[in-house]
Parts: sequence; C-alpha cells; structure tokens
Amino acid sequence: MSNIVVMGECMVEFGKAEQANLYKKSFAGDVFNTGVYIKRCIENQANVSFLSVVGDDEISDQMITLMHDEDIDSRFLYRSTQDKMGLYLINVDNKGERSFTYWRETSAAKKLMHFIEKDGGIDKLNGIDTLFFSGISIAILPPEDLFTFWQYVAQLKSAGTHIVFDPNYRPALWPNEEAARSAFNIAFSLANVALPGVDDHIALYKARNAEDVADLLEEIGVDEVVIKNGSQGILVSENGQRSYLKVEPVKEVIDTTSAGDAFNGGYLSARLMKKSVTESALFAANVAKCVIQHKGAIVDKKAFAEYLINHPM
Repeated sequence: MSNIVVMGECMVEFGKAEQANLYKKSFAGDVFNTGVYIKRCIENQANVSFLSVVGDDEISDQMITLMHDEDIDSRFLYRSTQDKMGLYLINVDNKGERSFTYWRETSAAKKLMHFIEKDGGIDKLNGIDTLFFSGISIAILPPEDLFTFWQYVAQLKSAGTHIVFDPNYRPALWPNEEAARSAFNIAFSLANVALPGVDDHIALYKARNAEDVADLLEEIGVDEVVIKNGSQGILVSENGQRSYLKVEPVKEVIDTTSAGDAFNGGYLSARLMKKSVTESALFAANVAKCVIQHKGAIVDKKAFAEYLINHPM
C-alpha cells in the first residue's frame, strides 16, 4: 500500500450558515483538504497521513476526530501545549467567489520544524512514497526554519520519496514577492510533480498564459507539470511533452473555496492508481466540479460518494 504524507496547516473555518448573522464551524486547509479527497477517491488503496501541529484543546480534539472519520492517519500530527489552531472566516459572493479573514499569527502549525527536530528529525518519515506540500505550507514557516525544511525534502527525495508541490500563492503570507519566488524556485527544483495555477504565476512570475508556466517549470526540470487554468482547461507537461485538455464548465458555481485542493486530491489519487497523466487530470477536473457545486471546503461525504459513482476514475 502506498503511503502519502500531506504537510501543512489545518484551520478552524467559519462559513456563513443559512440563518442570518450565524456562522457554521468546520475545519479546512489546502493540503488537509487534498488529503481528504485523496482518501475519499481511493479509500483503502493508500494510506494518507497529515504532517502538522495542532493544539491540545477541545477544538483540536474535534479536528482529530474529523481526521479519523475521514480515515486520515494522525501518526505524524504533533500537539502543542502552548499554541492553538489558526482560524478564518469565509464569505462567498453570488458568483461563488470567496474572500477570507484570518487569525493565524499564533497557529501551532508554524512550529512544525521545531517539533520534527525535537522528535529526532526527518528519519521518522523515511519510507514514505509521496510528500505533498504547498506554498501555504512553507509560507507559514519562520524563515529560519525553511532552510531546515529544504534539507529534509532533499533528504527524502534522495531516499526515493516522490515530491509534489502546489505553489498556491497567498501574497499576504509573504514579506514580499522576491521571498516567495525564491522559496517557490527551490520547491520546484526539488519537485517531481508540480500542480500550479496560471493565476499564481501571472501574479508572481509575470506569466502571460499556461505556456509561460510550462516553459518555466520545464526549464527548472520538473518532470510532471499539471497547470490549472480555469475555464480555459488544463495544460499538462510530461517530460517536456505537452497536451491541452478541455474542461466542460460548471453551469452553477456555489463555492470555489476548495476547487484547487479537490483537483489536487483527484489528480494524486488517480496517479496513485497508475492512471496516466491525462486520465488523472481529467478525473481531477471532475472532482473539482463536484466540490464547487457545494458549500464549504470539504463536501458532504455521502454527496461526494454519489458523485463518484457517476464520474468514476
């Protein structure tokens, strides 16, 4: 059985409830969402673990209960006695586009490198098949911890772990564009697979289109690139060979909160099941379509399972 580790932050999410002026509590985070969708798509065909830090309070207990309900392994989840989980409010407009307000300055996940080093270093992760992390995963780490993180990733890659990176650029989390580009360039240089969106590269690399993104990542040396470009479809590059995939747009978008996370989960689950890059990208698009037709980052489990019956891998 394959072992995949998703590394990053899970936060307490408050989204508008049906009743006026009320918010509904849930839990979400980009790589955490991806881990949930990987597990839902392939169930017992792979083991999915979440590498992060949460608090030792009741809300953190509730998040861990959710992990167990989703069959996400918590063996790499650390608990802090000092810091708690971050929190955010989400508002969605009538076109399904979202905006966020965050409280994450003292998020326990920022201390991940401290807990790993205290636990004996990255050797605990030796033997995992895949490590997936995002631009948010590294943006929340203190600058002095990033150097250690790159050493860990390089060590894992040299030992045979497949490295997957989604830039998921959030300007507010970086001191400036130069710092983000520098970190992303290192991440891309270590990645076997990159899952970027065109919008992030327009903002950070001044890309004009998906082809510019592919040019950059092929030059860096990423073997497998899947570029998400909204209604314009998907550009995939496998060892420099490019393909363009059309995606049928969704007629009614409810909430785009976790579209990219769901796409990543669908893609990685299909690749774990030995599907081709093209087959995996098309399946990923279908998974994302399901998610954006529901409220919240993590769709109701029953509704998701029913959708997969009609849109199988």
